[in-house]
Amino acid sequence: MISSSETNQGIFTAWQNRLNEFSRQNKLKGTILSVFREKKDPISWTGATGNLSREQPYFITSVAKLHLLALVLKLKVRGLVNLDDPITKFLNEDIYLGLSIVKGQDFTPKITVGHLLSHLSGLPDYFQFSFSGEKSLREELFTGKDQSWRPKDLLKAIKELGPISKPGNRKSIAYADTNFQLLGKIAEKITRQDLEEALINFQLKPLGMNETYVYNDVHDRTPATFYHYEKQLEIPMAMSSFGPVGGMVSTARDSMIFLKAFFHGQLFPLTELDTIQQWKSMNKYLSYGLGMSRSEKPRYALPLKAYPEIIGHTGISGAFALFVPEKKVFFTGTVNQSKDPYLPYKLARKIIGTL
Repeated sequence: MISSSETNQGIFTAWQNRLNEFSRQNKLKGTILSVFREKKDPISWTGATGNLSREQPYFITSVAKLHLLALVLKLKVRGLVNLDDPITKFLNEDIYLGLSIVKGQDFTPKITVGHLLSHLSGLPDYFQFSFSGEKSLREELFTGKDQSWRPKDLLKAIKELGPISKPGNRKSIAYADTNFQLLGKIAEKITRQDLEEALINFQLKPLGMNETYVYNDVHDRTPATFYHYEKQLEIPMAMSSFGPVGGMVSTARDSMIFLKAFFHGQLFPLTELDTIQQWKSMNKYLSYGLGMSRSEKPRYALPLKAYPEIIGHTGISGAFALFVPEKKVFFTGTVNQSKDPYLPYKLARKIIGTL
């Protein structure tokens, strides 16, 4: 008779082999993957490859959007904010005027908190702006050109780029980090705390997430640097400029604590999950709800069992925090590579194939 420990060891070996194969095939410098399966007998496992270890802290970049989403939902449940609230209810200083001018009319008061969460505000992505006057911020960061900026620089970028559309006037979303930077400012106004302090008090400390923090010190070399193809991106000034919305550091272990709390109702009532899963197309591979993305089965994909719905978030650094409801399995970690934003989903499907 085969014991459960022997069975689990066989599964763990299979997962490590899949991770090794995936890392090799995609020419990744290093990966970290943590898996938690809660149906039947719950099992958890963490593996790593290349130049990363299982305990290595890494930049979670846009995975931090889930942290901000959880905070906003908690404030919503407490009656401190509604998704239909105009952002000008909270961001009422003159500096926020003129963020969305279309044909001479300022539509900024028409932008709601829900528009920011769902990337339907019509605002541009400040990553497309050139703070140096040469290439866009995205292009320069991917070449390794480090730089810093201030919150007021972001507002200048938004106004100079101009809106993509009127608020809520699109069938598909226009993903822009701009939205969550503004959302972070709203959370600060409501909580009367810096966003970093609010996240610590509302989530990190209560969950015991001692390995997660906001990257503020440009001399801090604790988090692993990530890659863009073969280029190792040493961009500490940029990572500290993103703030809590994109400059957080965590580990696969801490991220798993948060992800399970998020989907188990420890941060807000589970009924709120229905609210945020209002999917709109982002591209042919992904759709987006409120602060959360979804990868689902392509129409004619085979084998069908390998394509259950995957929800959660990924980041430009290759970090991910994903949940597969059908399989009741959670994935956290990083592929530490920005060249292909779909790598985390591809890795998750590699593991799903063993379940």
